[in-house]
Amino acid sequence: MPARGGLVLPAAIVGAMPRHCSKALTQRDRMKKTVSAVPRLRAEPTKKRTRLAPEVRRQQILDAALVEFNALGFTAASISKIARRAGISKGNVYVHFANKDDMFETLLERLMSRSQGNWSRMQDLQSAEDFVERLVDAAYDGLTDDTIAIARLLITEGHRVPHLLSKWSAANLQARADRQALVDQFVAEGKIKPSPLTEHFSIVMAPVVYSAVAQMVLGKEQAADEVRAMRDTHRKLLALLLRPA
Repeated sequence: MPARGGLVLPAAIVGAMPRHCSKALTQRDRMKKTVSAVPRLRAEPTKKRTRLAPEVRRQQILDAALVEFNALGFTAASISKIARRAGISKGNVYVHFANKDDMFETLLERLMSRSQGNWSRMQDLQSAEDFVERLVDAAYDGLTDDTIAIARLLITEGHRVPHLLSKWSAANLQARADRQALVDQFVAEGKIKPSPLTEHFSIVMAPVVYSAVAQMVLGKEQAADEVRAMRDTHRKLLALLLRPA
C-alpha cells in the first residue's frame, strides 16, 4: 500500500482518488527517493586569513599611501582610500600609523636613508674607472618608481612637514661634506684627477637630477630613451674628466 507521510492508505481509497492525485503522489515518492539518493555534501572548511609580518603590512600601507598622495594630493587622500587600496580595514591602518602625516614622514625618511646608502658603495675603490662605474650605477639604478614618486611628493607637499625638510637639509649637507671628503681622499691618493669638477663634486649629480625631473614630467616610458642616453653620456664624461693622465 502506498505510504504518504508515514500514513498507510487503503488501496480502495487510493483507487478512488482522481488520477491526477495518485499521479502527484507517485511523483512525490520519486522525488523523495531521488533526494535521499543524493549524498550530503560536507561544508568546506573556512579559510584562515593570512597574518602578515608587521613590517610587510607597513610596507603595503606605505605603497598605497604613496599612490594616493601622488594621485590625489595629500589633502584629498584619505585613510579610507589608502586602506581600500592596501586591501585592509581602516582600523588596521591605525595599528601601524597614527595618521597621514606619520605615513608622509616615513616615506621621506626612507628616501633620505636610501640616498645615503647608495653613496656607501663608493668605498674601497682602486681606480677612476671603478669609481665612475659605481657612481653612475648607484645614481641611476636609484631612480626607481617609488623614489621618483617620493621625490615628487617632496616637491609638491614638502611644505607640510617643515621639521622634516630641515632634517632633510641637514642630512644632505652632511652627506655632501662626506662625499667631498672622500673625493678629496681619492685625489690625494692619485686615483682620480684633480679638476674644478673635484673641487665641488656635488655638480656631478646634475645629470641625475635632470633624469629624475624628466621622468616626473614625461613619465617613465616616455623618458626612458632620454635617461639611457644621459646615463651613457654621464659615464663617458666622468671617465674622461676623472681619469688620471
